[in-house]
Amino acid sequence: MSSKTDITMDLVWCPTNMEKIVRRCIPKEMIPSDWSCGQLNVFSNLDHLRKMGKSELGMFRSAQDLFMVLANFLGVPGCADIIDFDSNGLYTTIPGMHTSLKGIDFVYKIDLLAFASLVIPCNFKGWQRKMALSSVKLCQRILESKWKSELKSHCEMVELPKDYLEYISMSMTQCSNSFAAKVKLQKKVYKESLEDGDVPDTEDVKAYWTEVLASDKDAAAEVYEIFKSYTEKYPLAENRDDYLLMVSYIGAVARTLQEFMTESIPSSTKATVRLFSAGKDNFVMAHELLQSLKNKNLDVSGFEEEVLGMPKLSTLEFREVARKVNIQDMKNIEFIRINHPETSLQATPIPSPTGDYCVRAIDAFHELLNDMIVAKKVFQTIDKDQFEHVENFFDSVKDFFRSDQGVYFISLEDLNLVKSMWEECYESNLKTSKQAKTTRKVRNVRNRDSEMDELKKVYHNLERCFPDIKDIVGGEYLKKKPTDMYAAIFQWQVIALSDEITYMDDFLHSQKVCTEWIPGSPCCGEGAELMEIIKTAYAQFHAEKDAKEAAEAAATGAPQKKKRSKKVKKTKEPTPELPLPTSDITSTASESFSDPEAETPETKESRACPMCSRASQFADVANEKLRLSKIECKHLKKDLANAELEVEILKQKVTDKDERIRMLEELLKSKDHIIERQNMDLLAKQDTIMNFEMEAETRDIIIQEKSITIQNLEHSLKLKDDRIEYLKAPQSSEVRIMEPTRSDEETEKIRDLLFKLLEIQGTLKSGNPVVKCRELAQRICMKAHNKQIEDATKIEAIRFCEQAKIYTQAVNTQLEMIRGSQLVKPEEIPELPEFPTLSQGFLKAYENIFKTKAPKICHSLLKTAEVRPGELADTECLICIAEMESEEGTIKCECKRRYHMKCAKEWFKTKRTCPACNASLLDDSEFPELA
Repeated sequence: MSSKTDITMDLVWCPTNMEKIVRRCIPKEMIPSDWSCGQLNVFSNLDHLRKMGKSELGMFRSAQDLFMVLANFLGVPGCADIIDFDSNGLYTTIPGMHTSLKGIDFVYKIDLLAFASLVIPCNFKGWQRKMALSSVKLCQRILESKWKSELKSHCEMVELPKDYLEYISMSMTQCSNSFAAKVKLQKKVYKESLEDGDVPDTEDVKAYWTEVLASDKDAAAEVYEIFKSYTEKYPLAENRDDYLLMVSYIGAVARTLQEFMTESIPSSTKATVRLFSAGKDNFVMAHELLQSLKNKNLDVSGFEEEVLGMPKLSTLEFREVARKVNIQDMKNIEFIRINHPETSLQATPIPSPTGDYCVRAIDAFHELLNDMIVAKKVFQTIDKDQFEHVENFFDSVKDFFRSDQGVYFISLEDLNLVKSMWEECYESNLKTSKQAKTTRKVRNVRNRDSEMDELKKVYHNLERCFPDIKDIVGGEYLKKKPTDMYAAIFQWQVIALSDEITYMDDFLHSQKVCTEWIPGSPCCGEGAELMEIIKTAYAQFHAEKDAKEAAEAAATGAPQKKKRSKKVKKTKEPTPELPLPTSDITSTASESFSDPEAETPETKESRACPMCSRASQFADVANEKLRLSKIECKHLKKDLANAELEVEILKQKVTDKDERIRMLEELLKSKDHIIERQNMDLLAKQDTIMNFEMEAETRDIIIQEKSITIQNLEHSLKLKDDRIEYLKAPQSSEVRIMEPTRSDEETEKIRDLLFKLLEIQGTLKSGNPVVKCRELAQRICMKAHNKQIEDATKIEAIRFCEQAKIYTQAVNTQLEMIRGSQLVKPEEIPELPEFPTLSQGFLKAYENIFKTKAPKICHSLLKTAEVRPGELADTECLICIAEMESEEGTIKCECKRRYHMKCAKEWFKTKRTCPACNASLLDDSEFPELA
């Protein structure tokens, strides 16, 4: 089965009904006055309409887009009654399927016949097709009218009988495609008249319809009238075979639809409740929930009084329903998600529990704004001084759009009342001779200047009504490429209107569309708290002002002025209470009636023999046993039914538990993703903090170095001054001998150590090992998608950073010791700790994820380790020219060279000598030493 959004069927419409649905779904201002629906093809009519009203209907890119607006109404249950289709003309509805939370497809019960008619094929063409479809549609319309009178609720839903629909489609397809089946049907209808070759009389056809539609004489008479009207234009004698086939086809379809009504409706023991969505929240109609549960005799004592006190068409959030309804009763409810289409121009009605139709309050408000902004273009033609009429209108309909009821619905009758009030306001106060400039859709992507001109044209027209529109649009908005010009222009006016209509923001917030309609709305997000403070302060200010005015009036004795309000309150007639079905209370009582005046016949002694008397006693005993066995059998059947019910309940419990486990698993998975994102954010913040710390430490080091340099310069300057004074002084005959502070050899060692430390310090500054390690760890955490690897990587990064800080601090400490004292000796300076290295697990994880080796951090510092006695200082294997991380897995020659063991084994396959000195070199594992 296809949904109503997948339009692949051949849609047949008569021009009258086609024009009715177009004028119902599209505002009259957007339809050209000279347009008429004169073609049979749906898309040809719509394409003609779109071309004639190109300036008004430019928002629709094709006839298919325009048709989707009509398809929303064609999916409304019983839409033929809402639009008042001509029953004598052709029309096609597109009912939709709705899936329950348990994955079962449901449909409105009123739409079942429409589904059945969609799957029945029709292979006729031309006038034969039109006659067959007209007759079938007439039968369907009559059957639906009887069907509606038997419905318990206007919004009753049943499980879709897919198997039965497939059977109907297959059987009717075979019947239509098989010539033998057609001949068989013809012989069954007309019997011997076909064999004789005589032309059947119309009275025979009328008798046939009366026989086929025996349960509906009205349908038989009306179908016969259609047949008779076609015979006048297309004579029966000339089109004998076509009429025989069509009559057989119509009869077969009529019988199929009648059987479908009586045999295909599945019975359900569960209550059906529709589930609607608003953003991320789900809700149900409160009175529908109460009515459905009471129809299935479920417990409603916990919330019945509360729901009866709520306004009609109010809603309850799904979370509230789960708290109010018993857990066992929740398992006996099928919550069906309603696929409600978005409102484009007109709000799409849905059946309501009151027996008529309703729309969501926000959809009604959207339809009203569409009529103002899109259809009538009010704010592009009026000036600021005329805006007070708009304010007065919104004040008059304030009670229809309330913000204290949460998400709710309003009846179609109330929506029509609001629209009539708006039409009256527009015709009386706002309709002018000014023509709003139409927006031209620019199709060429390269012609950006033309598109900007279109936006600025509308933008300048709105400045007369909304002087602050410039602040709403902003200069940056016009620089960007808009995704949809029409949507952008609509949103500008909605935001500007919300600044003028005081209750509009609260209403949009209560319907959970505030951020969607007004991006950056202050009622949600970061500005919500600030707006609440402003409102509180504003209310407090007015309260103090009113109290001060009252005190002044009391002191002077003058009467207090009454504030005049521009708001006109709208009083609505109370809606009648929805009659809820109550459970029938049945009681059985047995009463015995006796006539006191009746004479009691005298008992006579039985003249039967003793054997007959005993036989009679045995018969009585047998009858009593039979009666008891029947009672016992009845009880056993009842117990069996109860046992089967318990088994079904257990199965349902298992299914519910599985569904709950699945939902919990999904929730746990989403929480894991949230925790992962939080960990990444935390790691990024830690990186930022450590970067700041490193910058601060670097600045401190620079300051200390400059201070030491200044001190050294001052000391050098002082030595120079002393030297100058010494040279100026008279030379004496005595030769003064100055003892050095330390020996030249020690000074040379200290100088080498100082240069080495300065070189290490420069490497640390340029290499920045802490930042590089964090970058590597962050890259692994983002790509690993493995909790264990991520945790190990974070621990390794923290360890490396701490050891790198200790190493850096040790270098700075030794520099301070050397620069601070000239008497320090080399042996007094402590040894530097080893520069930290990344673990093999860290390096392996990086290589597995990115398919390349991890970049080395401050590689030159790793070579500062002391060389062991008897070995050379090189750390590369001469065979593979790769660096050796450690002595593990290496082999050493007598020439003090080391090689990788695996490289040496490959080398030994050709030679048994050292690659460096050509001396004999053996593998100890192959040739161990003798004991």
